[in-house]
Amino acid sequence: GIYSQYIFRGLTQTNKDPALLGGFDYSHSSGIYLGTWASNISWISDGNPDASASVEGAYYGGYKWALPGDLMLDLGALYYWYPGSYPAGFTNPDTTELYAALSWKWLTGKYSYSIGNTFGVANSHGSGYAELNASYDVFDKVNDAIGKVTVFAHVGQQKFRHNGFYDYTDWKIGGSMEVHGLTVGIFGTGTNAQSAA
Repeated sequence: GIYSQYIFRGLTQTNKDPALLGGFDYSHSSGIYLGTWASNISWISDGNPDASASVEGAYYGGYKWALPGDLMLDLGALYYWYPGSYPAGFTNPDTTELYAALSWKWLTGKYSYSIGNTFGVANSHGSGYAELNASYDVFDKVNDAIGKVTVFAHVGQQKFRHNGFYDYTDWKIGGSMEVHGLTVGIFGTGTNAQSAA
């Protein structure tokens, strides 16, 4: 995908510059899945020019269960990797999270729990991110040129253990459509992170 910028949990990862993201997913009929993605980033070196990380790689896997009443349970783990060089005393931003999600039709609640330091914040193991997402397909197909049309809404809250002054809430709303086999979309996003910090 080509994006005007890479937004993660309400915060720009590319200092509002464009981003190129790509990934692969594998899912098995048993419910097991694996995946990876990568993107350019700048947020690490933006805050500290002595750090050289410019790429984010992510690796994840989990298991999904279909439950009665159109419910789906998803348990998994996700590792964020930031290869590069860092100055002495810099907290490595690599982050591992365990997550659990419960979906009902077009609504999903998810909680992610960090088992180590969280995105370069020192002494932040045990931090968590809670989110609620709604994704609703307005049309499955409009015509031969325009396929699925989807609207999306999100709200989340990041809490940093032992670093509560960094806690913040974010939101996102928008939509996408398939046009000749490509998906195009527009989203608005915001956060109170600046005022909270």
